Amino acid sequence: MRLKSTASRVLGLVLVMATAIGALAFQRIPSKKLLLGCSADETTAIRFFYNNESDYFHFPLIFRAVERGDPRLNTAPMVAEGRTAYISETEMASMLRKLAQLDLPWRESGKVEVLGSFKRLRPWSNSMEILVACSKGTARAKVDPENICETLKPLDSALKTPRALWEFQGFRLNYRCQVPGFEYGAYPHQ
Repeated sequence: MRLKSTASRVLGLVLVMATAIGALAFQRIPSKKLLLGCSADETTAIRFFYNNESDYFHFPLIFRAVERGDPRLNTAPMVAEGRTAYISETEMASMLRKLAQLDLPWRESGKVEVLGSFKRLRPWSNSMEILVACSKGTARAKVDPENICETLKPLDSALKTPRALWEFQGFRLNYRCQVPGFEYGAYPHQ
C-alpha cells in the first residue's frame, strides 16, 4: 500500500513538472539577443507606430540603413510602408544598441517579417509599437502612451543625419513631446 502511495505521489510530481516545463517552452520570454544580433545594414528596418484616437492618421516612421554615398541618405520619402528615413549604417548600429538599452520587454521571433503597407496596420492601438525587422528575425516592444516621450528621447543621440533626426523629433511632437528648438519648416514633405 505504501509503495502504491509513493508511486502515486511521484507520478503526480512528474506530471506537474512536465506541465510546468511544457508551459515554459511555449512562453515567449522577453529577450534582446536578436535585437543586438541584427546587422546594421539594408536588411534591417526599425518601425515606430502609434495611432491614438486623434483626428488624423499617424503614419509609421521607419528607419532604414544605406551605405555612405547612397543618394537616399538624408532623405525621408513617403512609401507604402510609411515615412522612411534613410540613415547611415553607423546610425543604425547605434539605434539598435540604444533600443536594447531601453527598459522595454522585447518579444523576439526567428520569423523574418516584411513590413508591408501601412494600410495593413491596425487603425487604433492602446500603445506604441516598436518593431525591429532584420535577416535574423523580428523583435517587438510596446510603449505605453504616457511613456512615449521619455522612452524615445534618448534615441535622438543615435541620429546624426539631419533629416532623420528632424523626422524623429517631428514624429514625437505628434504625441505632445517637448522638442526644444525644433524647426517646423526645415524640410518639405515629399
